[in-house]
Amino acid sequence: MDELLEYGIYLALLVALAIPLSGYINKVMAGEKTLLGRVLVPVEGVVYRMIGVEKRENMGWKRYLVCALAFSAVSLLVLWIILMAQGALPFNPEGLPGQTWDLAFNTAVSFVTNTNWQAYSGESSLSYFSQAIGLTVQNFVTPAVGMAVLFALFRGMVAESSEGLGSFWVDVTRGVLYVFIPLCLVMSIVGIAQGMPENLSEYQEVDLVEPVGIDADGNAVSADDPAAVDIVDKQVVPMGPQASQVMIKQLGTNGGGYNGVNSASPLENPTPLTNIIQCIALLLVPVSLLFSFGRFVNDRKQGRAVFAAVFVLLVVALGIIAFFEQTGTPQLAQNGAVLMGTEGQSGGNMEGKEVRFGVTDSSLWAAFTTAASNGSVNSMHDSYTPIGGMVPMVLMQLGEVIGGGVGCGLYSLIGFVILTVFIAGLMVGRTPEYLGKKIGPKEMRMAVILCITTPFVILVGAAAMSLDPATAASLNNPGAHGFSEVLYTATSTGGNNGSAFAGFNANTPFINVVTGLEMLVNRFVPIAATCVLAGSLASRKKVATTAGTLSTSNAMFVFLLILIILLVGALTMFPALALGPIAEQLQMVL
Repeated sequence: MDELLEYGIYLALLVALAIPLSGYINKVMAGEKTLLGRVLVPVEGVVYRMIGVEKRENMGWKRYLVCALAFSAVSLLVLWIILMAQGALPFNPEGLPGQTWDLAFNTAVSFVTNTNWQAYSGESSLSYFSQAIGLTVQNFVTPAVGMAVLFALFRGMVAESSEGLGSFWVDVTRGVLYVFIPLCLVMSIVGIAQGMPENLSEYQEVDLVEPVGIDADGNAVSADDPAAVDIVDKQVVPMGPQASQVMIKQLGTNGGGYNGVNSASPLENPTPLTNIIQCIALLLVPVSLLFSFGRFVNDRKQGRAVFAAVFVLLVVALGIIAFFEQTGTPQLAQNGAVLMGTEGQSGGNMEGKEVRFGVTDSSLWAAFTTAASNGSVNSMHDSYTPIGGMVPMVLMQLGEVIGGGVGCGLYSLIGFVILTVFIAGLMVGRTPEYLGKKIGPKEMRMAVILCITTPFVILVGAAAMSLDPATAASLNNPGAHGFSEVLYTATSTGGNNGSAFAGFNANTPFINVVTGLEMLVNRFVPIAATCVLAGSLASRKKVATTAGTLSTSNAMFVFLLILIILLVGALTMFPALALGPIAEQLQMVL
């Protein structure tokens, strides 16, 4: 019961914070007065003058799309150069060399696409300059790009016989200045107060509380073990601007860790308070945008309907992960020899989990981070039970619709909404309509692209990596679990999530290129489809609502939406899942 209470508190806090934030975001994107306006409006004006932007420009969908693509292309090129030239750039007290071309390409693509997949360990690979100027800047602007494209779609939905979708540059500027910087500033101050580093100091060497011995094979043993040939009594503690990067990685559904073990590190996530703040931040903005949708189209029932579908799927996924991680497997329980309960201590499958978080907080984080397309972790998903590890995969494979990334999650979900409207319209023999707009062939084509891009990219990426002989050599585990590691990699990069099973060495030239292309396709094909959809809807006239108009805000439509999401997303991936986690689960119980 304690676990259920904790899950309920997290979910209630998430919704309670998301509702007021949704109203604030709408005011910001509409250019209305806000509490921070007195400070930020002059700054906003300076930004426009510096980049030569007209504040009241009203772009058509083609110009809006070109600006989004051009901005991302320049960001990609600049970040790629920074990562390769890292050794010659300042703020590199550890003297770390630049990344190879393929790893730098993969990393640059990852952060520009809001994926933050990392085939490296941050604290041992990247300088302060690369972390702060290269990666953290992208952590601010990439969610702003996603939110900008989403609001362009909102404007297309409510406009009538119009071509204007707003200004891309204004939308991105407002998202960064009014939403992400203030929230990140407050959270970073709390994080620093809780013990998260935020400095430019050199790495610190400290004494270990308990020395560790190393045997001749390089394995860790007791310092008193006669087999120990070397004694390690000191540890290097990474310093640097960590708090500022950690908080925006959560808020912006970025997820890339400053340290290799991400938010399982006490440097990134030192206390229960930081764990609560970061876990809620994973889904805060995506859930807020669900309510923003209802406010923007002047029909809050629409926002509540899409939220209900997302909430049901999230709760079901969380329940499955928590159940299987708490009960473990027959091999783990060892016929009752291992404590699987929670009475007085963390029970269940504790492999790969921090004792200070246990199964409850780890399962919650795993569900939130893969639903949100965030990708940060406070436990190692590779050590989850087969089904416990499969559910996070499925959340990503559904197409970023259970919250998803900032902006991109909701416009992908709207693709499923339009598909559901079309199918429901066929069932009752009516021309499909949504929010007073007729849904024609062009809108349907864009909706289908939004729905199938993610599973298509994932399956192609998984197939390509499976055909490469070097992939087998990069696996830590054979058989079904080894395939699960490959599938998770393809899913995480193809779903713009960024989390990893971590049992797979993905840092090879071939895999870096394949996963990089996955991330590019799944980021920019949906953006292009969304801009086309927004322009098409904006040009349409609204039709009057009649008694025969299909309701898109009642319980029946919510049920149909959930069904379509599962049919398109989950069933598309079922054959691949059957070869990995499902086969592994059957091997354990049969």
